[in-house]
Amino acid sequence: MEAPEQLGALFLMDGEEIDRVTGGIAPLTDFYPKRLSDAPWDKPASHRFASTCMWASSAIQRFLGSPIINKIWPPTLNKPLQSYFIVRETRYLSRLTGSNGLAELHLYLRHSRLRVPVLEILGSDEFRLSLAETVAQNSEIPQAEIMPDLVAGALARRDFDDVIRLLESEKKLGALELNDLFILTYVYCLAGEVKKAENLVAGSVFIRPRDLCAPGTGLGGKRKHAGLDNGRSIS
Repeated sequence: MEAPEQLGALFLMDGEEIDRVTGGIAPLTDFYPKRLSDAPWDKPASHRFASTCMWASSAIQRFLGSPIINKIWPPTLNKPLQSYFIVRETRYLSRLTGSNGLAELHLYLRHSRLRVPVLEILGSDEFRLSLAETVAQNSEIPQAEIMPDLVAGALARRDFDDVIRLLESEKKLGALELNDLFILTYVYCLAGEVKKAENLVAGSVFIRPRDLCAPGTGLGGKRKHAGLDNGRSIS
């Protein structure tokens, strides 16, 4: 949890909906552990069911219309709530289908202050980042192994100058990979250094301009492929 409103975005359904979904099904006991079903897990059906709970537009309506939520949830937290439901939906669909990593990164960086989604899409997390930062303190030049986590951490802080510094140092060492080029080009543009972005793309032998917004663009180095461009703002 990075903000109080995120607690509300954990909502899936209230008691009435649970009763509807489980109506007519005997309760589970230790003697009948497969009471609900003896069939193997139906992955497509499971995702179809889960998707109905994860769509932001309908989820927030169920949340606001829930009698129990109206009793316990402070109305003062309702205004920014939709953005967190959108983040939840976006991360769910990203893990489920994968898509444009740069577009998802842009969504989080420009329209939220959340750290965790930025780290996740880059294949990192707070624990990895903490280890990387500890190792970096003991070396003048960060080791290549921890550089992806340091870049993810700088992006999560919205410290674009530090992202540029880290990736430019990799570029000088000839260690810049394709995903690094995507990120550096993007961050140059965020920082208003459009000419640098153009020169970077023009001077890169294994990157084409159209690759920067191609569906399926993955981020996170070799650890993770993720992304989603759902075309919506969460501001």
